[in-house]
Parts: sequence; structure tokens; C-alpha cells
Amino acid sequence: MKTIVALVDFSDLTFKILKQAHKLAHAFGSHVIVVHVVPKEPTVVGIGVASPTVLREPTDEEIATDREKLDSLGESLTKFGVQTTTKQLRGATVESIVAEATHLHADLILMGTHGHGALYNFLVGTATSDVLKKAPCPVLIVPSTAKDA
Repeated sequence: MKTIVALVDFSDLTFKILKQAHKLAHAFGSHVIVVHVVPKEPTVVGIGVASPTVLREPTDEEIATDREKLDSLGESLTKFGVQTTTKQLRGATVESIVAEATHLHADLILMGTHGHGALYNFLVGTATSDVLKKAPCPVLIVPSTAKDA
């Protein structure tokens, strides 16, 4: 396993994902690519239950702030002896994330799941399940309820 793509979203799962990336990279001598998608921000238009939501492009400041966070995460892995690079994607879709993993020749994708309920997953779906279905390589899911070893 030469290349591990670790998808992070700066949530509470990020540390757990990086911890797994660190363990696997040391065990297999892998290179870790930490990938973060700069999300579009939802903006509610109108008032009421059926109010439409518009996705706004992130500002230059938000992109720069996310880049700094991402670089800091990469540096933290590097300090612990893991060969690491970082990659920032803007407004990516599941398809573009899968394409990026293919382009990076990923041997493993590490990502988290926030553990929403079945109703939420049925109505909204999850990026995790979509990546699982379309990934070009094995995917290791780090659950939000995972206990630290």
C-alpha cells in the first residue's frame, strides 16, 4: 500500500482519520495525501419550511483559512515521520473526489462517517456511501463513535 488518501473535513473526525493514516503509513511505509474539499456554504433564501437553499461559493478568505488548516494537518503528520502532502479541492462532488483518488493512484481511501440516523441517510444520502460505491480502491471508514485505542 503505497498511497493513502485521507479525506478530512475539519470536524471532530479529522483527528481520528489522521491517527489511522499515521498508523497505516508507519505499518506499510505509505505516503499520505490529506485531501480537504472546500465546501460551498448553504444560504437560506426566504422564510419557512420550504424555503429554497442556495449554495454560495466560498470566499477567498475562507479558502485561505482552510488551506492553512490543511497545511497544518499535513505538517503534524510529517513531524511524526509520515511522508505527507496536502491537496485542496473546491466545491468537489463525489465524482470528482473519486476521480482525484484515481488520479493520485490511491491504494486506500480513509474517510469518516458522522453516524446520522437511517432516516437522514435515506432522505439526504451520504457522501461516504457514494464514495464507497464508486471508489477505485478499498475504503476504510472511521466512525464518529470509534473509541481511541
